[in-house]
Amino acid sequence: MTLDDIREACPDLGFALYAYDPRGPVTLEVHAAEGIFTFHGTTEAEAIAAAFPQPKEEPHVDIFS
Repeated sequence: MTLDDIREACPDLGFALYAYDPRGPVTLEVHAAEGIFTFHGTTEAEAIAAAFPQPKEEPHVDIFS
């Protein structure tokens, strides 16, 4: 998921993505009517995943094999 993906999926929210220190954490701010929510990661993808976790798929189990 990219910043463009979440902007398209959540048009009522604002976003700020930044990294002040070249080797430091990436910060994603989600701006909503209820306030500003902050998430961190070592990469853009990790910060976005922290804010918008994807459900884990359950493995398919074939009981007949």
